[in-house]
Amino acid sequence: MKERFQNRYVKLGITIFCAGAALIVLYQVIVHFDKVQQGWNVVTGILSPFIFGLVMAYLLCPVYNAVVRKTYRLFVRIYTKKKSAFRLARVTGTVASLLVLFGVVGGLFALVLPETIRSILGLVHDAPGKINELIDWIEMTFTAERYPELAGAAEEILSRTRDSFVEWTDNEFLPKIGVYMTQISQGVLVTLKTVMNLCIGVIICVYFLNSKELFKAQSRKFITATMNRKHVEQIQDFANFCNKTFGGFINGKLIDSLIIGILCFILMNIIKLPYAVLVSTIVGVTNVIPFFGPFIGAIPSAIIICFSSPVQALYFLILILGLQQFDGNILGPKILGGTTGLASFWVLFAILVGGGLFGFIGMVLGVPVFAVVFYYLNLYLRKRLGRKGLPPDTVDYEDFNKYDINRKDVL
Repeated sequence: MKERFQNRYVKLGITIFCAGAALIVLYQVIVHFDKVQQGWNVVTGILSPFIFGLVMAYLLCPVYNAVVRKTYRLFVRIYTKKKSAFRLARVTGTVASLLVLFGVVGGLFALVLPETIRSILGLVHDAPGKINELIDWIEMTFTAERYPELAGAAEEILSRTRDSFVEWTDNEFLPKIGVYMTQISQGVLVTLKTVMNLCIGVIICVYFLNSKELFKAQSRKFITATMNRKHVEQIQDFANFCNKTFGGFINGKLIDSLIIGILCFILMNIIKLPYAVLVSTIVGVTNVIPFFGPFIGAIPSAIIICFSSPVQALYFLILILGLQQFDGNILGPKILGGTTGLASFWVLFAILVGGGLFGFIGMVLGVPVFAVVFYYLNLYLRKRLGRKGLPPDTVDYEDFNKYDINRKDVL
């Protein structure tokens, strides 16, 4: 039986069958993508506490490892049993990790939430006055004596808008007030469920932190028992590369976003722009998204500032443009280094595809995921070219003959 499967025709047949089955599955996924996405949402909803816990454990892992490593050296001098010293070091590492988690989240809420609420209340309070000022300016500028046609058109537009609003209130809003209340109630329930999942996620995070060596050992045991040595080494290399790529990108991006948010707050206070805390929070959070992040955060922030002063909104946009250039050309490359190794075009491609398929999470994780795929595809191509005795580098295949330029002169 083993000799049959070693026959190259049998291997070819199995390969063709697997490829055909994969194409059929891919076709069904594309045709029924809405149902697949609904099923995926149900699964992620059920597993959300584990996802939250795994993400928190992954981010806190460097803190946990450092504390365990340092405290074990201290406790091993006190306790004669190394096992007891290691257990106590683990407990200390867990407590330190939770303190860091609660300290960061609590400190962020303590610093940002009161000022954000104050900014929003001030914005709501000032908005009617600003709108009235805009209306007065329009009436003073486009008077009936100076521009009778424009004044008549503006009056007609305002009249239609008022009538449409009254009609929408009577026919749409008031009859559907029960539907809106139901949606609000569902939103409250979803919020409470998310909070509960986060609380469960903290407990799961503790289990992950203290059991990660056990989970890793179980995984290695399984792949070692079911695969040959070459495949085991390849899978271990793949896991280490993914950990390096994802860990370096995510941790670096969080640090980068924190620095950009703090810089935005400092610069807004220097040039005395309003809503500094609220806007800096928006800019810092959206900066987690590569490439598009600063612009996504700048649009709602500029609208918020525009209620206070259009000129200050223009200053803010200039400030964001400068911050984006500083982040993209200086700070980001210094922090992230070569964690992705992707060209700008592929970064843009990964963000758009990831965001289109999986929303905000896809926009954040699309770049490291595509970086892993790109790396192994490039590795495969280099091996294939090496077997054929051809140069493996991409630059060797660039052609500048259409410009009448020798490739070696410009590379």
